[in-house]
Amino acid sequence: MAGEDYSQLLERKFVDIVAMRMEEDGYKKGQFAVKVWPELSGNAAATKWAQIRSKTYHTGKPQSVTIADASRMADALGDDLGYLLSVAKREVGKDMKKGIK
Repeated sequence: MAGEDYSQLLERKFVDIVAMRMEEDGYKKGQFAVKVWPELSGNAAATKWAQIRSKTYHTGKPQSVTIADASRMADALGDDLGYLLSVAKREVGKDMKKGIK
């Protein structure tokens, strides 16, 4: 993640935490995506989640997470957005102290 600033690191850590919680709760990727974006078709929701989680074809970077989408992700997991962000912030701080990006 060379060249990323703190806000990008925080966003990526948030996505990692959401993905981990999703798996712990037993959701498959497509199931979770439909729960987050019920207004989209199953394929469109799954594609959006995949673009957020990994590098996209045309930019080589993951899609950014809006506050609205972050809130939807937290709601889908039954978690508080502020809590998930504070966990992500703490983890980024630990990684930065260790020199990990």
